[in-house]
Amino acid sequence: MKKLLALACSAAVLAAVAGCGSGDGTSPGSTPSATQKSSSSASSPAAPATTASPAAAPSETPAIAEGFPEALLPLYAGSEATASSFAEDSELLTASLTATSTAAPEEIISFYVAHFEAKGFTALEGESVDSTPTKDLARTTGEETETVNVSVVTRDGESVYTVGANVLPATAE
Repeated sequence: MKKLLALACSAAVLAAVAGCGSGDGTSPGSTPSATQKSSSSASSPAAPATTASPAAAPSETPAIAEGFPEALLPLYAGSEATASSFAEDSELLTASLTATSTAAPEEIISFYVAHFEAKGFTALEGESVDSTPTKDLARTTGEETETVNVSVVTRDGESVYTVGANVLPATAE
């Protein structure tokens, strides 16, 4: 069951990165808290990888859904959020963040791996799915396994990345 949850999370995140959707700009099954932004981020300057850090305060970016758990899924410095969604019940918090950056895919993945390892997650084997850089992480809490996936595609010289997490509400900091 734990492997099925991890695979489902990875598949959902990869589908979001690949642009799968209902044609109206939303993902299948997205909640009313999901938001999207359609403008390009070509004018956003990129921050050097050495200064990349999560946003210090809750974002006022329209693409960040109200109440989004930014401490759990921070925006990589110099990125522009394009979509976010989350749903929470008493048993599971599921959140995803999609953004664009001029940083290299390896820099983005490295940032998120460090962020989640600091929260007790372990990076799993594998660095890509076909030619798409991706990283899965997992953390066991009691009898439950929480999962995170980071995937990056490059389009027109820009990195488009999605970070998705399935965690217990009590552990979503």
